[in-house]
Amino acid sequence: MNQAELLAYRLYQQGLLTTSAELAASFFNIVGIQAQNQRAAELNVALQTGITRPQLLKFYQEQGIVRSWAQRWTIHLMTSDDLRLVVSARQNERLPKAYFLGVEEHVRAAVTAIDQLLQQAGRLTRAAYTAHLQAAFTWYAERPHNFDYAVLQVLTAQGKLQMAPTTSGQDWLLLAPATPTLLNQQVATTELIRRYLQGFGPATMADFVKWSGIKVSQVKPAWQTVLPELTPVTVGQEKFWTIAPISSGQLTAITDQLAHLTVVAAGFSSPMTGYRDKSWLVPEPIRQQLWSKNGILRAPIIANGVVVGKWTTQISQRQIAFAVESWGPFDQNQLEEGFDRVARFLELDYAGFTEKV
Repeated sequence: MNQAELLAYRLYQQGLLTTSAELAASFFNIVGIQAQNQRAAELNVALQTGITRPQLLKFYQEQGIVRSWAQRWTIHLMTSDDLRLVVSARQNERLPKAYFLGVEEHVRAAVTAIDQLLQQAGRLTRAAYTAHLQAAFTWYAERPHNFDYAVLQVLTAQGKLQMAPTTSGQDWLLLAPATPTLLNQQVATTELIRRYLQGFGPATMADFVKWSGIKVSQVKPAWQTVLPELTPVTVGQEKFWTIAPISSGQLTAITDQLAHLTVVAAGFSSPMTGYRDKSWLVPEPIRQQLWSKNGILRAPIIANGVVVGKWTTQISQRQIAFAVESWGPFDQNQLEEGFDRVARFLELDYAGFTEKV
């Protein structure tokens, strides 16, 4: 396998080469959607599936999609079962002292109180959460900034909390998990490795460690369990692994497909976060164009088998206009189809794009 084939196959595995995938596949194939910015996450789903926002909100309710800390303890949209799998794989880790903001005793007390209330009620709004802690603890009024997030993160890490995806990052709907007990750590890590390679392969153990955030000492035994099931793939001098063999005919077809596509993805797209080394996707000078100094991942444009630009939006009076910064050629019609899909999902009128080379 060469570098162009590696790029094409990984993007194919992650669903970026389709515009009509099944909605569930967008979440299941890559174990959730990275969602620090929930709108970007939803746009990535819409670009792969053609779903409308009302259809997506209905899917959240029917499938029990949650928004919570998962891989690398970053926010993801995912199924309840997948969150349990990730938390189970990470259960032996300790949250850093910094998470407790110097008031660990108060955080632990709030965790116990909310856990007990949530077990009784099944779900809590932010207002109910706040009212309960205000009534229970006199010190709560003087809590440090981000204290509540520390409480929610501890509960999540213990497998005792899930959160519904809400339309506002300032709102919460806290949920008691349907299955509050965690899986065995090694069993969960083994299954998570399989799931990762199905969605991100070919990849290495180091890639999985980077993607998952699980310590390598916890990963190694599970990786050795999975290894006899894997198929090696050589790219240059490096060995990668896949769950299933890749036929030469399939690889040729996928690489040719990407060579004739202009693909639009939203920010925080999975190809930019799923691997230890980013050079498979973009060379170093371009890498600096896609990542901001504080690590925010910008929205890429992929054309002719390479990353050729990035895009942003401006919304005004129910219209959405796009700004493209490009360093390579692309198919304008395909680009506009992608932008129109974004506009339709956001229920806005498409107002075209401007390009800066």
